[in-house]
Amino acid sequence: MPTTDRNFYLNLLHFAGAVIITCLMAMTITLLCILLKPHFPSFEVTSLTVTSMPINTTVHQKHAVTFDFQGLLENPNALLVVWYAKLHLVLWFNNSSLASLPLEPPPLSNKVQTNTPFQARFAVDTEKFPGGVLREMAAQRRAHGSVNFAITLRAWIKFKLGGLGFKPRFMSLGCSPLQVAFSPEYNDKNETGILVAPSECYAD
Repeated sequence: MPTTDRNFYLNLLHFAGAVIITCLMAMTITLLCILLKPHFPSFEVTSLTVTSMPINTTVHQKHAVTFDFQGLLENPNALLVVWYAKLHLVLWFNNSSLASLPLEPPPLSNKVQTNTPFQARFAVDTEKFPGGVLREMAAQRRAHGSVNFAITLRAWIKFKLGGLGFKPRFMSLGCSPLQVAFSPEYNDKNETGILVAPSECYAD
């Protein structure tokens, strides 16, 4: 093979090798960018039980309504750990805030946790309900056999990769409507309502 042809093929091989290496590096960088791009956790309300919901709204006496709540936080990031601080739940009916409650953040871990369960209990005196809320709840229950509530989860979160931490961000996730069904029978033994179906939450 003439020297000119040999040099041409060597240059072609070098060029092809450089193109392949460049493509591999670009693919690696793109993949790392995708894997390292922070994604906010998703949240799902898995259970909500309302106990001692008063039926007779004309009787003005102190009465505690209990809301037992369970939820599940999911980390969609493959490589990033999510650190939570100042977790807070707010319970709503229509546009009225019924109660708020701080939550214990999950323990710090260097491992990527995919699912973090939460549970909380609100015990709210009916005297502290905003005006007219009990009447609206009773009317909704009579009309539909259920009452729609909502929950907001708020927290400061920080994404971490090993010893590297990203800037903290504020997260607010709204869960609505949470349809809680009650028995159609109106008596003292049927004041408990149960969430009809799990509900996913979305950024406010």
